[in-house]
Amino acid sequence: MNTALFAVLIVIASGILAVYGPKTAAHELPQALVIPPAGPIQTVDLNRYLKRLMTDQASQNPRDIAQIDESDFEPVLYARGSGYTERTIWYRTPIRVVDQPDRTGSSAFIELGQVYLNDIHVSILSHDGLRVIWQERVGDRIATAKNEVRSLSHVAEWPKLEIGQYWLVIGVNTNSAHVLEAQILPDTELITKSGTDSFIKGVFLGVLIIAFGLYFTFGILSGDKSVICYAGYAFALFLIYFGITGYAQLIFKPVWPLASDFITGSGTALALGSSVMMWTYITRLDQTNPWIFRVMVIYSVLAVGGSVTATSDWYILYAKLFFGPEILLLLGLLVNLVYRGYRQKQNWQTFFLIIALGVPTIGAMAHLMLLIGLLPVNRFTTSVFTAGSVVQLVMVALVMSYRTYGLINRRVDALASSQRANQLASEQRTFITMLSHEFRTPLAIIQRSAEILGLYLKKEPEAVLNRLSTIRSNAGQLSGLVDAFLTKETLDSATFTTTRETIAIDAFLGELIARRHREVPGQNISMIHCDVAVVEIDRILMERALLNLIENARKYAPGAAVWISAERSANGYVYIRVVDEGPGIAADDLQNVLNAFYRGRDATKTQGVGLGLHLTNRIIEAHDGSLSVSVGEEGGTTVLIKLPYDRDLTVLKNNENRTAFARGYPAPPNGGELA
Repeated sequence: MNTALFAVLIVIASGILAVYGPKTAAHELPQALVIPPAGPIQTVDLNRYLKRLMTDQASQNPRDIAQIDESDFEPVLYARGSGYTERTIWYRTPIRVVDQPDRTGSSAFIELGQVYLNDIHVSILSHDGLRVIWQERVGDRIATAKNEVRSLSHVAEWPKLEIGQYWLVIGVNTNSAHVLEAQILPDTELITKSGTDSFIKGVFLGVLIIAFGLYFTFGILSGDKSVICYAGYAFALFLIYFGITGYAQLIFKPVWPLASDFITGSGTALALGSSVMMWTYITRLDQTNPWIFRVMVIYSVLAVGGSVTATSDWYILYAKLFFGPEILLLLGLLVNLVYRGYRQKQNWQTFFLIIALGVPTIGAMAHLMLLIGLLPVNRFTTSVFTAGSVVQLVMVALVMSYRTYGLINRRVDALASSQRANQLASEQRTFITMLSHEFRTPLAIIQRSAEILGLYLKKEPEAVLNRLSTIRSNAGQLSGLVDAFLTKETLDSATFTTTRETIAIDAFLGELIARRHREVPGQNISMIHCDVAVVEIDRILMERALLNLIENARKYAPGAAVWISAERSANGYVYIRVVDEGPGIAADDLQNVLNAFYRGRDATKTQGVGLGLHLTNRIIEAHDGSLSVSVGEEGGTTVLIKLPYDRDLTVLKNNENRTAFARGYPAPPNGGELA
């Protein structure tokens, strides 16, 4: 409740300051500017003297402006601006030049802004308004003359005037907001001011670009979208200040006169979109209200897209369409933050966010209201945006420091947890290996004893023989599981190496199939084709890999035929296919069947732990090969193994087979020419 009350008080106080903020002068506005012939002896703020034409006059001639009645003008200071408009905005003030001998020979300059104003026409006319004494044109779209003073602002040398009365008339055309700042400075103060402004503005721009880099990097590393959006907002501020400080037109104006407009307008568009998205993520609308979140995203994209209008008069329409809704959205998001903090009892967190982000947001709202002509021009409304941005950068820097500290601590904890997890995994592997080894001996005894008993008890009743068969079967399954776990721990070990030997693949596969026929007489396995190829493999591991595939076919496709082939290719690889004619593997399971302990949807019908294909794949990879699993259109599973073979030894082996065949020895199974 205290946080909500505090937020309301801030909004009320800001509104009062915006409308009735500190005045730049404690007395009533003077009627005429009084200066010596060579210019003032100290800086004169022309906004205290200038009056703006309120009516929409068709004339573009300064002489006509000097003739218009005083009642058609209003003071510039403390009055609301003209906002965004395509028409020329006219200003004027009377000037009285008096004699001051001590100022003879000095010079002065008139400095006009904002920097983003496109075309500023400055004229000094005679008191009757009929004769032009002096005139000059400046602006970010007006080419810089060779003898013109180059500065961060628009500067023209003030003329030396004779004693008498004159009119100063200023006409402004721009596609940006009509906020005029004008002053006359002695030459000495202009030099001092230019140096000081250049240093301060340069430092601030440097801080902004560094902040963007830091926050963007932190946002990417932490995955925090609100921080990434704030980085975008910091970059938008950099573009805005790069434009309004005058650096854009000073650097790029000789190359592209529209550069200042483009940079300032693009920065403003990016600021509109990124600020809304930042607040959207901070208030967690993406989690609490997806529909409103999508609306915010669409608005932000459109707002940023408005940067394409920055160099044309369409920007005026863009500002009229988006600045008002932006103010309402920021106000709504700020109220939502206060409401959430009150509901969730996060008083301190909400209080901090109100200071770090809420106060600068109020400043941004006030600045937007100034630009569109809803707030008067005074010291508060012209400086609150910059002051709020400084507060925001400092406060967010504190938050980022705290979060960085927390992130480092979490990474240290994560590293410790990872090390502990690795230690536990290592201990678990050691325990499984030890346990598996301890199981092997009693399992072997059980299996052997059951076989011996079966030999001696052939004449016993069928029930006894069935029990012995059950003992042998279950002991065999448990022995297979032990072998699988031992093989997996061996393959996963960091010290794992293969013990390879040179083997002819045709002989290896023929022996493997023959042994399988003896051990499991009921399984239908055949070798339909086998080229001669000499490979270097670990016989024990490769037998385990292929037996896993054959056993899988027996379990998941009982009674179905299994056939094996080996084809040698000219690319240096031999392709071994193990194909069954069973129902195949479901399409959803294909991408996971090689993962350890994965079992498909139909696996509940069979026994196993899901290690067969995983171990086979690891063994093939250890032999510099690859494995893939596919399913035919009418069912059936095909496992394709790709292994490198030795070309030279394969040629020799093939020649030996030919010689043996010529001498009357049987030909090798499906032996062929070297491809």
